[in-house]
Amino acid sequence: MSDEYPLADTTAARMLSEGLARAKHEQGLSIRQIGKQMGYKTAVVLSHMALGRAPIPIDRAEELADTLGIDKAAFLQAVVRQRHPDISWHLLTEGRRLSASDNLANELEAVLGCPLKDLSNEQRAVMREVAAEPRPRRRWLTVHELHAVEVLRAAIPDMQTEGVPSADLTAIQAFLEHE
Repeated sequence: MSDEYPLADTTAARMLSEGLARAKHEQGLSIRQIGKQMGYKTAVVLSHMALGRAPIPIDRAEELADTLGIDKAAFLQAVVRQRHPDISWHLLTEGRRLSASDNLANELEAVLGCPLKDLSNEQRAVMREVAAEPRPRRRWLTVHELHAVEVLRAAIPDMQTEGVPSADLTAIQAFLEHE
């Protein structure tokens, strides 16, 4: 977490980022369109909140959740925790403290927008791979990298099972070095 993005590791920022990515993928809505729809003067504020550069306003959490199809209760809870991280929130949750695994399950369900039991077999398989990987950030892509990899997969159909042939990899590297 850098000084420029102090809230990047918060659940609220991740949920907002996933919600914006899902709105773009499923509805074709840009951040600019969503910002305009919500009455923001500039859409960059949504980007800053999703990246963890700016905090998410508590009073806009419900509207953001509605607009992006995010679970309202989980998102509001994440936003309040983001805004007030030093408060012992577990003391308010019906007298019981959630375990770390409960918190992770709740966070995953909020990001996914559905209960974990509704995951497809493919999603479950990928989640198992992520959990087993000691360095997952090295292996998995951000939403910003997806298009480039999809282009490569279309050009090299066996890439997922056999990797990129060394001659192709050399040609790609040479091309990128000369650009």
